[in-house]
Amino acid sequence: MSDQNIAQYLINEEPFYQAQENEVALYEAAYNGRLPVMIKGPTGCGKSRFIEHMAWKLQKPLITVACN
Repeated sequence: MSDQNIAQYLINEEPFYQAQENEVALYEAAYNGRLPVMIKGPTGCGKSRFIEHMAWKLQKPLITVACN
């Protein structure tokens, strides 16, 4: 995928996310260590918003897929 195609999936504005504990630091440590992460929790607890925030923070593209 070219840089121009990837750019359309970048998040340009910081999405609001209120950290609850140290999940941001843990995610960054896993990312830097190239470790997989599984996010789980009940509907509406902020899983998608957290991933959106981390994609913005790490300047990575984000493509969402509904799996219901």
